[in-house]
Amino acid sequence: MKKATNESVIIARHINAFLNVYVPSQKSSSSHTLKSYQYALALYIAYLETEKAISPETLVGECFSRTVIEQWLRWLMEQRSCSPETCNNRLASLRAFLKYLGGKEISLLHLYEDATRIPRKKVVRKKVTGMSKKAVRLLLEMPDLSTKAGRRDLALMITVYSTAVRMDEVLSLKAKHLNLDAEKPSLTIIGKGSKIRTLYLLPKAVAHLKKYLKEFHGDTPNPDAFVFYSRNTGFYGKMSQTAVNKLLKKHARAAH
Repeated sequence: MKKATNESVIIARHINAFLNVYVPSQKSSSSHTLKSYQYALALYIAYLETEKAISPETLVGECFSRTVIEQWLRWLMEQRSCSPETCNNRLASLRAFLKYLGGKEISLLHLYEDATRIPRKKVVRKKVTGMSKKAVRLLLEMPDLSTKAGRRDLALMITVYSTAVRMDEVLSLKAKHLNLDAEKPSLTIIGKGSKIRTLYLLPKAVAHLKKYLKEFHGDTPNPDAFVFYSRNTGFYGKMSQTAVNKLLKKHARAAH
């Protein structure tokens, strides 16, 4: 095993600090965002090792040059059949790391500047066709309201439908983010980049959420409890998107 160079050790430490300290505290608290950064960097390091014969022990700043990054993006499309959208996401993750690295090691700042000049892949915008009102109404009729899980599913789907927010934003909702007894009932959403926005709720959504809270959280919900929590981890563990996808597919099949 080769002995790591000083520069490779420095870069490895910055990768560790970027993923384990900077991203969770400064960039995003979303586990999905963190996984995206982790995967992009792991994929890039693996590319260097398999395609360039550059091991982690011999990693240097110039391994992140514009030329190498552009070759990596071409490799993603040709060898891994990645879509333009995926390539753009991987590039954005790598740029974020290089910006962080340049802030810590001024001698490597040029890597980030060069990376910002790499053009994004052209993306063909897909036309999004929404569900009809009839389809939505049918889907909302699918949960079995005689079961606790069914009542939870209905409350979740109505919240998603009435607010049109990202699924992770709904699952990140805590009891303290709900303002159901206000003159204009609303909920507070903490989105990407910790941006906060307020969304007002229609009476039907308010009624379902109040009924859900009383059953699942009691008369005095803990402010820090997740509104839609995991049955396995309890109030302080939010439902996973995998679990939500599973229940939505189940109800969609039934509605079909």
